[in-house]
Order: sequence, then C-alpha cells, then structure tokens
Amino acid sequence: MSRYLRLLAVFVVLLCAVLAGFNALIDPYGYFDPPKISGVNELPLGFNHRPLLAKSLAVSELRPATIILGNSRAEAAYDPQHPGIALQPAYNLSIGGAGLSMLRRYFLEALATGGLRQVILALDLTMFDPAANAANPGLDAVLLTDAEGKPASEARKWQRLAFVLFSGSTSSDSWWSYMHQRKPVAIYTRSGLREEAYDIAQVAREGGPRRASLRVEASFLAGTLRDVESEKFRASYATTLAALREILDLSAKRGVHVTLIINPIHARQTYTLAAAGLWPLYEVWKGDLLATAQRAPKLVSLWDFSGVSSCTAENLPADAAAQSAMRWYRESSHFRRVLGNRVLDRVFGRPDDGVCRGLGQQLETATLVTALAAQRGALRHWVETHAVDVAEIEGLAKQYGRISRAH
Repeated sequence: MSRYLRLLAVFVVLLCAVLAGFNALIDPYGYFDPPKISGVNELPLGFNHRPLLAKSLAVSELRPATIILGNSRAEAAYDPQHPGIALQPAYNLSIGGAGLSMLRRYFLEALATGGLRQVILALDLTMFDPAANAANPGLDAVLLTDAEGKPASEARKWQRLAFVLFSGSTSSDSWWSYMHQRKPVAIYTRSGLREEAYDIAQVAREGGPRRASLRVEASFLAGTLRDVESEKFRASYATTLAALREILDLSAKRGVHVTLIINPIHARQTYTLAAAGLWPLYEVWKGDLLATAQRAPKLVSLWDFSGVSSCTAENLPADAAAQSAMRWYRESSHFRRVLGNRVLDRVFGRPDDGVCRGLGQQLETATLVTALAAQRGALRHWVETHAVDVAEIEGLAKQYGRISRAH
C-alpha cells in the first residue's frame, strides 16, 4: 500500500508539473512571457475567455502609470500608445460590458500597485444601467485588493497563481489559445488594446454596418435603461455616481490626474436615446458628471464627444453593401480607433487636421447650458436630414414599447 501511495504521489506531482509547464508555455493570459513560438503561443488568446483575470494579471505585472478605463467601446478605440499619453507604461484596462462598479474595482487594483499617475475614464450613459453594475463575486478571485482597495491576504496571490498554472479552466484556455493561433479570433495587444480587425470582419459576417447597427440598437431598446423613473433605478444611479466620486476623490488625494471622456457615439445611437425617452436623463447625467468633476477641478477635466458632428454623423452604407466598412465606426455603437485617436488628439492638445469638424469640447459649468442646447439643435438637424435612419430607429423603439416616451 505504501508503494502504491508513493507511486500515486509521484504521478500527481508529474501531472501538476506537466499542467504547469503547458500553461506557462502557452501563456493564454500573457503573464509569464515565455519564448514565443510561431503557431504555438505568439498570441495570448485567453483574453477572449477570461478578460477579468487576464487584465488583473497585467496590472499586477506592469504597474501602469496610465490606465484607460471603459467598456467595449474604449477597449478597442483608445490606444495606450497614443503619442499624447506621455506617462508610460500605459494600459487599456477597459472591459466589455463593464459598469462603474467594476471599473472602480480595477481602478483600486491599479492604484494599489503604486505607479498610477493618470486615468482616462471613458463614459457612456449605459454604464449607469443597474444591470451593468450588478455585483460580480468573481472579482474577489482575480483581484489582489478587496472592495475597499486594501490588499487582500497574501494567500490570494498564491491562489491566483495556482489557478493560472494548475486549473482545468486555464488548461482549457491554453488548449483553445493554441488551437486558434492561426484562426480569426479577437487579439489583445500587450497594452490591453483589443485589435479591431476581428470585430470589423464580424460586422461584415452579420450583413454589414447597417444590419449590425440595427442589432445593437434593438438590444439597447429591448433591455437597457428601462424604468429610469423608478425608485430602484434612482437608487442604483446614486450608488453608481458615488462610485465615480470615489474614483475622483481617491485620485485627487494621490495626485492622480483624471480625464473623463464622454464617448463619441454615432448619431444613430444618440437618436436611439431620444427615441427611448432618455434625453432628459441624458442631460441630467452630463450635469451630474460635470458637478462631480468640479470636486477637483485642477486634477479632473470632462470632455464631451457625444454630440452630432461631421464624423459622428457618418452615413451608414446601404444594406446590400455588406463588405463596405465604415471609416469612423464599426456600427452605430462602436467607434473605430481612427476616431479614438482624434478624441485623444483633442484631449491632449495635439494638432487637428479639421477633418472631424465639431468633434468634442471640454464641458465647464459656465458653458454647459449652451453646449447642451447646441447638441439638441445638431440632433434636430440630423433627424431632418436622415429620414431612413430615423424611421428604422423609431420602428425598433415602437417594437420594444419605448416610442411612446420619445416625444
């Protein structure tokens, strides 16, 4: 029996060694940086399956001076290597579908590394939806800080490392990453940026930008920001705004500069908000963001790129033109990196070639009312000149029972 137990122990040790070696070699989350072998481990494709874990590992390793926080729009459009971002290393810590509560946790994680000096926080009204801010207990397994930003126990670090080396989940991700090295899947750079080529190809597979736009607009109207006059929503909104205040207050206390960016959503998406009856909330939200930013005016700035302008009003190709990629957008919900670069150019005062006329402005208390009025006027003009787009969006709003609140 003792010989059997020894053999079993040796087998278990060997199995663990094989698992650890395989997972460290394939390195699906880009953490160990082994020698790269073409077709084997060049691309850390585990980001496709476990971005929460992969990005937390990256923050611990990189200790970034600048982080970009946001949802899927920011994840693919804002490049940490943009020449305006002088404080390096920089990392795109944006996560698809993230609300402010999740971004708060990742901000605290980055802050705890000790190197953080600048935050670029890309905002959308959808990030204040209660569903986007539901509790995510899985964060406690991947982050090295707790919900208050304090370091978790030393055991957490070893538990996370053990998961990355020995777990069946990681082994599955390693195998998937190995098998897809030469297949079309989403790729993340070492700076956390999601490459857009796969997503653009996906839009083409869905039938082109117009059909893809209708899909994302229908998804929004079906379930996002409904019942915004309810007590439940008001309570959630207040809690989410408090999370933003905490980010700004802690940043100010540590001397971290924060740039708040309201993303350059497409004019169709802007009108979708209006068709859903959300325009009053939209303007209140911008006022609340500005009031929150004013808590530390020397360290926090607020930029609004969401108004209708020459580039955000880019015409969608005809339905039949499935392969006709747009210049500035993938579809009406996601803007491309070329537009994200223009946004960062404006924020960091880089030269402007004038192609995107009217793109963005810094919001200030003295000019907020005028800015909001100008945005309403620009949207009215777009509605008057885009009858097909308006009809499509209003048809969807009616289908999902929201058009009655539009006007």
